[in-house]
Amino acid sequence: MSLIDIRGVCKDYATGPEVVRALDRVDLSIGAGEFVAIIGASGSGKSTLMNILGCLDRPTRGSYRLAGVDVGERSPDARAIVRNRLIGFVFQGFNLLPRTTALENVELPLVYRGISARERRRRAIGALAKVGLADRLTHTPAQLSGGQQQRVAIARALVTDPPLLLADEPTGNLDTRTSYEVLALLQELVILRGLTVVLVTHEPDIAACAGRVVTVRDGRIQLDQRSAEPARAARMLAQLEQGA
Repeated sequence: MSLIDIRGVCKDYATGPEVVRALDRVDLSIGAGEFVAIIGASGSGKSTLMNILGCLDRPTRGSYRLAGVDVGERSPDARAIVRNRLIGFVFQGFNLLPRTTALENVELPLVYRGISARERRRRAIGALAKVGLADRLTHTPAQLSGGQQQRVAIARALVTDPPLLLADEPTGNLDTRTSYEVLALLQELVILRGLTVVLVTHEPDIAACAGRVVTVRDGRIQLDQRSAEPARAARMLAQLEQGA
């Protein structure tokens, strides 16, 4: 069963008297438990596609169903509810509150849901433990490395138990070693938890860690390739450390 099902999606933007088509008749289905990388050059339409997948924007034409829910025609408020319930987001810039501890940052989505303080703490501690940061609960972002900050961001995205994780250039601000650490964590989440991960990147070596690579060009899907043996980030990390 498809978690994501997009059919005939177009997205137009008015720029003065002209209309620019950022997406042109895109069809895309993604099943539960897949790790999919969306790759493309700047201006290819990949970011527009990610915004639609994340219910941050709506298509001009076409349909989008997420977990069986038709979200393409929903109002902004209705899309926000779907987004809060079904999607976790990880961004290139981490988007952590600077004066707030790792634990408090991870608790934040649960505050919006009205979860009790005791339950918020329990879930946040569990989410941080899953990303290997059980010993960093009281650290602020300034006291964490870039890789640790991204792990906090991933824990925050996971704390509501969403079926879908959208990662927008999650390794863009990280060095090679730390990028492999984050990718290894994402691969582990897919394999062990059955999480669906959609990752946007412009780097082929990052995309190679996904089981499926969707290449976007000029607003259309140019290639949609599955890999029987995606690159193993943990193995790449080990090789990097051996060569250091």
